[in-house]
Amino acid sequence: MGCTFACEGTSHGTLRIRCLIHNSNIIMKKIIRFVLVFLAIVAVSANAQTRKDKKAAEKAQWEQQQRQEAEISELRHQIRKANLSIEQAAMDAQADAQKKSEERAQQRAIEKAAQEVVVDIPCGEFLTTNEYLCALGIGEEYDQQMAIELARVAALEELASQINTSVQSLVSNYKKSLRINLTRESQLRMEGMTLTAVNQTTGYRIACRKTTSYILNGEKLFKQYMVLEVNTDDILEPIYEGIQEDEELKLDMDYQKFAEEFDKNCQQDMLTE
Repeated sequence: MGCTFACEGTSHGTLRIRCLIHNSNIIMKKIIRFVLVFLAIVAVSANAQTRKDKKAAEKAQWEQQQRQEAEISELRHQIRKANLSIEQAAMDAQADAQKKSEERAQQRAIEKAAQEVVVDIPCGEFLTTNEYLCALGIGEEYDQQMAIELARVAALEELASQINTSVQSLVSNYKKSLRINLTRESQLRMEGMTLTAVNQTTGYRIACRKTTSYILNGEKLFKQYMVLEVNTDDILEPIYEGIQEDEELKLDMDYQKFAEEFDKNCQQDMLTE
């Protein structure tokens, strides 16, 4: 300000110019300081507003997140309820189906029991014992004598099958106890011995024979039931002798033990039938 007064009191041009420049610089500095202060105030205000807006935005985001989590939690709860309802419905349906199935089975059993009729197979009462082997054969033919022959052959085949099964089991189990496995050839030899013994025996008798008939294609068809009975020893002795002469099949037991073991196997076979 003193320089300004000085400028007004001087007449020298150069000095006046310098004084004006100096005053201009002072004024410019004041303006700049004012502008800087203003900008600082504006910046502070803007920064404060920015922080306020940021907090508001964070709060809004947090509130939005809380709402979303609440909605998700509610949705999960609804899904769990729906799943429980579905599972319960499925269990109820399964229980109902099971109940209906049991009711139908019970009803069928009642109906079957009401319709079931006991059927006695002709000559079916003859069974194998310790002393006698029995086998049932059935033959059908338009000629009655042929039906009888077919039944006899079928009974012999059944007798051979029954004996062979028990002998095979007896010998195989004995060999396995010695950790010896029979070959297929040795099994075939045993089958041959059984067939030979059955075919050559003359000691069997007809324990039972019954004939039925019915019309088929306009002709009478005869059906023959026949049970053949043979003494156990008459069949087993030749089979035992054949086994003892075979080096691979030979057993370390006497005939009495062999017959007892054979009888045990026959009884087991009858129980499993």
